[in-house]
Amino acid sequence: MNERLRAVLLGLGLGVAPLLLLDLARILGEAVAADGGETSVWWPVACYLGVGAVAAVGVGSGLRDRTIPIVAAVVLLVVVLPTVPADLAARLPAVPLLSAADASQAVVFAVAGAYVYSAVRGGRA
Repeated sequence: MNERLRAVLLGLGLGVAPLLLLDLARILGEAVAADGGETSVWWPVACYLGVGAVAAVGVGSGLRDRTIPIVAAVVLLVVVLPTVPADLAARLPAVPLLSAADASQAVVFAVAGAYVYSAVRGGRA
């Protein structure tokens, strides 16, 4: 397989995986709230740890090829940017705590920022 194609496919996987894990964490969090103790509270935590692991792989892959974190960051930003409300700048100083939806957006932006950092730094990261 061509190296560029492999890099793009890996970048797509690293861009989609955090979104799927965050959605699974949300679903499991709702299941924990609905079950009243039947479902373990550690499953959503494991999903968030998985997001961190995927981000670490994406940042580490930027050492080999900058295309991988660039594609992953573009995938994340294309998905999350349309969900950001237009009045976000006006709301942020007044809201000290984030809601669950805003927290997921913050995680996605943090992972995208890590990918961009890895792409900019390249082999020096």
